[in-house]
Amino acid sequence: MTVEASSGSPPSSATEAPSRPGEILVVSRDEVEALLTPAACLERCLDTFRWVGEGLVEQENPANLYVTDRSGPEPPYGHGVVQSFPAMVRPIGRAAVKWLSSFRNNPLRGLPAISALDLVTDIETGMPLALVDGTSVTNMRTGGHSAVGAKFLARPESSRVAVVGCGNEGRTHLLALNELFDIAEVSAFDIDPAGLARFAEEMESRIGVPISAAPDVETAVGDADIICVVTTARQPVLMEAWVPEGAHVCAANGFCDVDPGCAAGFDKWVVGWYGRDLAWIEGDEVGRLGCLEPKALSRADIHADIATEIVSGRKPGREDDRERTIMTHMGMPALDAAVASLVYDLAISAGAGRWIEVF
Repeated sequence: MTVEASSGSPPSSATEAPSRPGEILVVSRDEVEALLTPAACLERCLDTFRWVGEGLVEQENPANLYVTDRSGPEPPYGHGVVQSFPAMVRPIGRAAVKWLSSFRNNPLRGLPAISALDLVTDIETGMPLALVDGTSVTNMRTGGHSAVGAKFLARPESSRVAVVGCGNEGRTHLLALNELFDIAEVSAFDIDPAGLARFAEEMESRIGVPISAAPDVETAVGDADIICVVTTARQPVLMEAWVPEGAHVCAANGFCDVDPGCAAGFDKWVVGWYGRDLAWIEGDEVGRLGCLEPKALSRADIHADIATEIVSGRKPGREDDRERTIMTHMGMPALDAAVASLVYDLAISAGAGRWIEVF
């Protein structure tokens, strides 16, 4: 399937979807990846942070169903969790819920570590519109929201990127950052040499930038301007002392794979949205998600959030070329809802997806 690049704006034909009540459009992973460009996803993520800050979004923190007891030893395939992410995004007239499951060692049994589905609904009628592959949406919007953080926190002239963890989100982080920065070189590390080689070959072709394989994390990040840490590790693989002056860190998994010392040791620690991130920093998710122990960190350690403070200009992002900065964000439901809704609009415009009757 060939799809031309689209902007983040919904096509005019989106309101003319050829469906009847009880029909929904199913959009597959391959179709999502063909339709949703990094530029369009990044634009939608930036809009979503702004809409949240303006009070135009209703969302609830994920409902977490812990399959295994996280206070006990980790099972062979990881501490399983099934989550529901609901949000209503008024500027686009849509609500959605993501149904996600996570078992970090699932690849050992030939299954993805994360799998998800997004159900998109029209808020004027309450009718379901689409069932979208949520794994690809999650991958793209995670790279997108990290790039939004880098837009405000990294040096504008940043050209050297380090990627630690060369899976799907390593790819989407690099693609999103490539929309904002003139990347000249990439250093990458992964504990799987074959996966690292595939990443380097594919991403060199996609962004036209040389990618070097580093022998370890410390070497990979040694002279980086922007560092992306996107692993499934449950212990820090990036240490605060290794991060050079002036660098920005995109920490997609909280402080699971990043040294918590970065929060205090850096000049600025920024989160995506207080309403989501405080749950794993000092709320009921502490010790279960985000890999922080009780009272390890608190809101007092945070410089600002993106949604309500930095996008609006209430607090500054980067102020000095020498600052070391870090953004952590576990992903708010509004991002999944807004990006999945965009995929629906793009699919309607392109004639993609498959209609099924459910009632």
